[in-house]
Amino acid sequence: MAVRDVDGSRSAVESAFSRMAADGDILRIRKGLYWKGATTALGMSPPRVEEVALQLGGPGSGPAGIAAAHWLGLTTQVSATYLAAVPARAPTPWPGVRFTQRPIDRLVHSLTPSEVAVLEVLRAGPAVVETPWAELPDVIARLAASGTVRLDALDESAATEPHRQARARWSEIRAHPALMPSR
Repeated sequence: MAVRDVDGSRSAVESAFSRMAADGDILRIRKGLYWKGATTALGMSPPRVEEVALQLGGPGSGPAGIAAAHWLGLTTQVSATYLAAVPARAPTPWPGVRFTQRPIDRLVHSLTPSEVAVLEVLRAGPAVVETPWAELPDVIARLAASGTVRLDALDESAATEPHRQARARWSEIRAHPALMPSR
């Protein structure tokens, strides 16, 4: 939960959140960003590292590297450090999270974390997936059919992607029959 999302004077809301954090009712992630987890016998459950990464990264952010492949169900591997791609200046790392800066176009195109994951898998290539690379078009087609990714947004973002191999891989995958527009 973010201080900016709560109605009221900013200083009063910040004071209230600060008191709750001091009492252990919520966990302070960063200035203005807090977490309220379930209470267990061992204390409050911590936030999931990917949730924190996406909140800190902001709109247009998403998983990168192995985290992107895992997000899309292309690997069972889980990295010890979650890598997040952000469309602006990379924020200060958070425990268990590392950020990498990517083009601002991802923010301009309002990419979802799943769309960012597709672009990041295209950047990383077959090395990060356990499933055969040839299955990637079918995975993307399923995500598009469910509304999880928008092919037009991926087309626009891939066209301006500075990573040459990612652009080439998208062109190749986009030509797959599973991703061709239906008539």
